[in-house]
Amino acid sequence: MRSGVESSRLSRVMWMFCLRSLVREYGWLFIRQVAARHPWRTLKALRAAGRIDAAERGVVEVGGGPSDFRAGEPPSIVGAGFCLKPVDPPCPSGRFNHDCVCLERLAGADGAAVPVPCRSCAIRGIGTQSLRAGSAFYVMTSARDILDDVYVPALESRRFTTGLFVLCRYSFKPFAVGLMASGIRARLVPLGQGDCRNYRTWLLADRGIKGEQTTVDATASADVAARLGGAPPVGPLRVVRRGNVLFPAAGAPAA
Repeated sequence: MRSGVESSRLSRVMWMFCLRSLVREYGWLFIRQVAARHPWRTLKALRAAGRIDAAERGVVEVGGGPSDFRAGEPPSIVGAGFCLKPVDPPCPSGRFNHDCVCLERLAGADGAAVPVPCRSCAIRGIGTQSLRAGSAFYVMTSARDILDDVYVPALESRRFTTGLFVLCRYSFKPFAVGLMASGIRARLVPLGQGDCRNYRTWLLADRGIKGEQTTVDATASADVAARLGGAPPVGPLRVVRRGNVLFPAAGAPAA
């Protein structure tokens, strides 16, 4: 009974989230660029997302979930929230942006070349794993940017068809709507400590106001590594940036 009550509450949370979003730029842009183009698919996405049990602590598969992320099976994308970036000492790339100096300039280098704040950074770790596995990597910031960088390209050109995303559990249901409406099968991995738990904290983070650094617990980290094949370093990691998304050089789309 308790599980059913909790699931019902979370469904109401999703609908309230969607209704609140309608008065924001992201909301009406999503309607115009995604929902209006595929209304039936979006309706099915809303219904399917409403059935997600975000009260469970494990990962959640969306649209059947992706089969694999290993090299040779693009297009896929791995995304992680900007809030994983280090705070003290601070990330050398800044926090509320899509940048990662280690992945873009040092290309996953290890040792003394890596700035101190980056050596235990989850963004660097997940990004390196995804790029070595042949997937694109994306530091997620605002809902508006995710619409422009992930949903719309997937809908218009099938740039991405599968994904793995590390984000706050509060965002699972509305995020799943966007994924399914744009045709992306995905695996959602929850953040650990410091994640957003209500609309107010989510809205602040969506504007870049997030002083606390979030974490990924050991179980979630192991799941990400397993899904990405635990790709070991093989030669230098070559990275190409297209817009706000990083691609392994061999699999980057044309400019």
